[in-house]
Amino acid sequence: MSASNSPYEAFNFIVEIDGVPAAAFSDCILPTVLIDAVEYREGFDTADNVHKLPGLVKYGYLILKRGLSSSPDSTAIWDWLNGFVQGNGAMKSITVTMLDGKRVPVFKWSFTNAWPAKYEAPPLSARTSAFAIEILEVAVDSMTFSTG
Repeated sequence: MSASNSPYEAFNFIVEIDGVPAAAFSDCILPTVLIDAVEYREGFDTADNVHKLPGLVKYGYLILKRGLSSSPDSTAIWDWLNGFVQGNGAMKSITVTMLDGKRVPVFKWSFTNAWPAKYEAPPLSARTSAFAIEILEVAVDSMTFSTG
């Protein structure tokens, strides 16, 4: 099978958990970033105006859709999720790497204190090929960006 006919080419987002490849996804929605505004008025202001300063930074969820494990026998995502289901899960560092059409890393987003907040399995059918992970939503504390 030539590289251009490979079904894996659609999985352009590689996810690493604590530096270990765990899965590849076809869709990635990065977390929203919200910086709260802290409003105040100085005591000697002659006008009734309000000043605004940047406050707490809040991140939404990292949403990964239509994913496959990095290898057929890899259970890294399931093991991570199951740790929280069993009550002994650990937050991890996550890296999402976007690949170009030639499978070369282009951009990387890194997240700290990440944990799986939602897992949605695909419908299973013997008549169609299914993804191992339909949706994985990940709660994160911070996000950084880099190229390559």
